[in-house]
Amino acid sequence: MVKVNSNRLSYALITLGTALIVVAVTLMALVATDVIDDGSTGNSDLETVTTFGDPIDITPQASVTPSSKFPPPSNAPITRLVIPRAEIDAPVVVRGVDEARVMQTPDNAWDTAWYDFSAVPGYGGNAVFSGHVDYINVGKAVFWNLKDLVEGDVVEVRLEDGTTYTYAVTSKQQYDATTAPVDQIVGPTANEVVTLITCSGTFSSATHQYDKRLVIRAERIA
Repeated sequence: MVKVNSNRLSYALITLGTALIVVAVTLMALVATDVIDDGSTGNSDLETVTTFGDPIDITPQASVTPSSKFPPPSNAPITRLVIPRAEIDAPVVVRGVDEARVMQTPDNAWDTAWYDFSAVPGYGGNAVFSGHVDYINVGKAVFWNLKDLVEGDVVEVRLEDGTTYTYAVTSKQQYDATTAPVDQIVGPTANEVVTLITCSGTFSSATHQYDKRLVIRAERIA
């Protein structure tokens, strides 16, 4: 019978366990470069779609009679989107769809886009916005903290003339980018809301796209 020194055996097992932990941590670090949780350098770029990559068939939303429970709306341009809990105070640029009817994307880490086929804030319906969650060589982008919003959080749309429209978050959903109900997300609504869209899930270095979309909806409040 071969006798085994228990101290040496324990030391060997501890050494092996430590080595396995180091390997596991290293692998996790490598994988994290393609995952939304890593914002050190950012993944998104000019090719990354913040909304949905397929063509949409959305008729521009017609103007509606604003609700009488709110002050008369303003025709001033939209200038900023402000979300205190998410530490967002960002410029708003106007976007639409390209020749292929794909929703256009902000071309930097800091702007948010309002889509001109969606409702005009203050006039009822569904006003749709998007922004990047991260950006190449920047890291965390304008909508990085959107995931932290909860029901009741305040969203403000501010206009050039000082008018502010205020909304409260009512829902937060994550969708697969290829199967999301786009017409329901960006289409007309009976009540006055804003819809905020950004990337989530896992990033593919081959396609330069994330596989999920985070969608926040907030309803206007007095």
